[in-house]
Amino acid sequence: MIDNLKTEATRAIRAGEKLQDHYRRMETQSDNPRVRAVLHDLLLMEEMNEVLLRSINERLG
Repeated sequence: MIDNLKTEATRAIRAGEKLQDHYRRMETQSDNPRVRAVLHDLLLMEEMNEVLLRSINERLG
């Protein structure tokens, strides 16, 4: 069970990294300041999620 959780956490971390890259690209391409602000907030949320997932992964061993 723990191995499965570690695998899923690692997959989620990789998916989150890809999502962060997409948000960054979208943010730089947008001309609308409101859209950029929302993308910035989404990026921060994903970064926080990554920190939590890495912590979980570390505690699982």
